[in-house]
Amino acid sequence: MAAGADPAAASCVKALVAFVERGKALLERAETQSREDSPQDFIRQKIRIEQKQSLLGLIEAAADLYRSLSVKKKADAEHLWRINNHCAALRAVLTDFKQLEMQWDSFLQRLDDELQLSAKTLERDHPSKCVSPDTSLISARTGEEVRLEKYLGRGKKILLVLIRQFSCLLCRLHLKDLEKNQEGALHWLQETGCQYDMLLDPERKMYAAFGLGASLKKVLNFSNMLLYAEYVADDMEFPRELPSIQDDMFQLGGDFVLGEHGRVLFSHCCQSPIDRPSVDLILSAVGR
Repeated sequence: MAAGADPAAASCVKALVAFVERGKALLERAETQSREDSPQDFIRQKIRIEQKQSLLGLIEAAADLYRSLSVKKKADAEHLWRINNHCAALRAVLTDFKQLEMQWDSFLQRLDDELQLSAKTLERDHPSKCVSPDTSLISARTGEEVRLEKYLGRGKKILLVLIRQFSCLLCRLHLKDLEKNQEGALHWLQETGCQYDMLLDPERKMYAAFGLGASLKKVLNFSNMLLYAEYVADDMEFPRELPSIQDDMFQLGGDFVLGEHGRVLFSHCCQSPIDRPSVDLILSAVGR
């Protein structure tokens, strides 16, 4: 470090340089692998949380960035960068950081386009205003077929939470928030201790009815990866997928309140795994 250099700014530069280098390496590896395989094989086999050199490795890289800066939040790191913006070297590496973000998101958008995920989402842009009580689902606890009408009527409203996948940490945290206020699926129920009824929708009829699509970019975009890293920096571990379960980590979820006869009274289609309505907002909808 040069004489007279600001130690705080120098620390930011060092941490950011290391992060950008790791991010570029992960992206270059992913771009190479995506050219070698079909898009479907690439996302199924090469984007896994246990593979440190996959795109998901950016989460751990960002967590290391936060640890280097002695922070646990993306907002706190950005605050450090703002107050040290007088440093030319920091401004230069932040330019590299922004360039990596654009390249990262552009790559994910290309995959979405190749898989036509954006088009599929647009086709479902008008979610149903009513869900048929005859909709057939499967009880995760018993394996028996049940119809939605079992939960409707009786003068009550029901909250329907569509999770993204069994191994989604943010879905689990969302359900825990809700609970405070008042082989696959069985494993999920046992691990989470969830007390709610869980229904399986293997054909994704409900997801289609509510216009819930899937997107690599909406799940793995650069900004989201830095937010996921906050959980890792806080010593939380992302759940591992079960090898025997065909899960779609790019499926988007949602929260819906249904009234009598399946009429939709409240609708929130998630735009990312982080995008869940607050408990207060849901309770307000239920109480109307």
